Amino acid sequence: MNRRLLLGVMMASAASLHAQDTYLNNQLVNNSDKLFGSARYVGMGGALGALGADISTMGWNPAGIGLMRKGETSLTFGGVWDKEGTSQYGKGSATLDHAGMVFAIDLGSSSSKLQYLNIGFNYQKKANYNNSFTADNNSLNGLSQLDQLAEMTQAGLNTKDNLAGFLYETDMYDVAKDAAGNEYVSNKYYGNLNRFTQHTSGSLSGFDVNFSGNVSNRFYWGLDIGIDALRYRAFNDYYEEKSNEVDALFRDHTLQNDIAIDGWGVNFKFGVIFRPIEESPFRLGLTAETPTWYNLKRSTFYNLSEVVSDMHTQALLPDKSITTPSYESYMEYSIRTPWKLRLSAGSTVSNYLAWGIDYEYANSASTKMGYPYNAISDPHNSLFSNEPDKDMNELTKNNLKAAHTLRLGLEYKPISAVAIRLGYNYATSGYKDHPTFDQFSLNCAARDYATSTHYMTLGDAHALTLGLGYKWKSVYLDLAYKARTQKADFYAFDTSFTAANRSFAKDNPEHAGLSIDPVKVDQTKHQLTATLGFKF
Repeated sequence: MNRRLLLGVMMASAASLHAQDTYLNNQLVNNSDKLFGSARYVGMGGALGALGADISTMGWNPAGIGLMRKGETSLTFGGVWDKEGTSQYGKGSATLDHAGMVFAIDLGSSSSKLQYLNIGFNYQKKANYNNSFTADNNSLNGLSQLDQLAEMTQAGLNTKDNLAGFLYETDMYDVAKDAAGNEYVSNKYYGNLNRFTQHTSGSLSGFDVNFSGNVSNRFYWGLDIGIDALRYRAFNDYYEEKSNEVDALFRDHTLQNDIAIDGWGVNFKFGVIFRPIEESPFRLGLTAETPTWYNLKRSTFYNLSEVVSDMHTQALLPDKSITTPSYESYMEYSIRTPWKLRLSAGSTVSNYLAWGIDYEYANSASTKMGYPYNAISDPHNSLFSNEPDKDMNELTKNNLKAAHTLRLGLEYKPISAVAIRLGYNYATSGYKDHPTFDQFSLNCAARDYATSTHYMTLGDAHALTLGLGYKWKSVYLDLAYKARTQKADFYAFDTSFTAANRSFAKDNPEHAGLSIDPVKVDQTKHQLTATLGFKF
């Protein structure tokens, strides 16, 4: 591969693969690990949608704040670590998971139906992106990441106005003709094995303003205005070893990406809690959360290196070893998450036992991606216009599905000052069976800013939580531990280009229909949290 071809491949990877795609979008804004907040909330598995009376319920069921009859402020901090964290980046990190305050306004009239009007403010982590893992695949079946990059040139091969045409016009790929005289790119890179390392950091944080009330001590309502702040950082290192069967050379390459995504979003939540039987503490809860509308900016620095050596002597050939300078890809885009519906039930037994069960439904397939208003390129659009990415949204619809979350929680007080808590969460995968990422069929702006080829699908998740609380007068201290397990399938690149109707398969019939197996990744995490609170 000469210098011109290498640069061409680098530019191709920036033009036609996933800059911001179905899979990363889903992991950023539809993260299945939503169990963050106060230690009491975490210790009971977040199953407080009907029980309420905890600041962290503000973002889950805002009506829960309506049960509070005293002002309260609390702060939660702790740490999280990965089972498979790499030694280079470490396995753990400190976290600030929650900080909030509620003002309870006693309306003072026992005859008034509206007993309390409460106002709350809360910061709460909604997703933690701190993670490190490696994924080695020692069997590529002769397929290569560069095969996928070369295949993209088939569309619009003779069009000078796109990068595929640019590669063709500048003779950066070997071009051949088939029996009918049609030109096609003739490349085969014979991948042997690859290694992928990723380190990510950052979080999705929610800032909530809550208004809630207590009607006759039987009906509680809450309205929440939420503003999300997203900060994501990732460093990806992809290495591929090849055994070239054409010119007796090894051509190994490394692709690196340094990614930064920042932005904000807004949503609204409305919830109710009611006691259907006046003499019973049993409660039911219902919450509806609107989609979150995110405006995001992504900036990526990336480079590609190639090392060429003689197959027989293993000696490096310095004149054939190339490292491209770092390039930058920048894109502004929007994401709209699905609606969320939550149902809850809970009750207490005297003053020593409380239990709760919560369920959430969210159809991940309805996640939408688009591009914001641009006054320069389209001055006739309104200020609030957003151009949907139809192809990417169709890909999302075809590969994602509804996700279900079940939460169970229990709290036991052997004495009034001490609480012991237990919780469990089960979250189904939001991915359909055998998902694909056939980006070559897409016709969307996101392709023009792509810098990598990998994607990962997450399986079902299980979380077990334990908690302990102590209260002294108006001060309380709570501790919680969370162990969460989830498996994932990692793909270094998509192999749809081997389909029988694709040019690659026609050019290399011996590789038609081949694929690579996913690498199994363990996303197990452990977390410790502590909350210090004061009631006034």
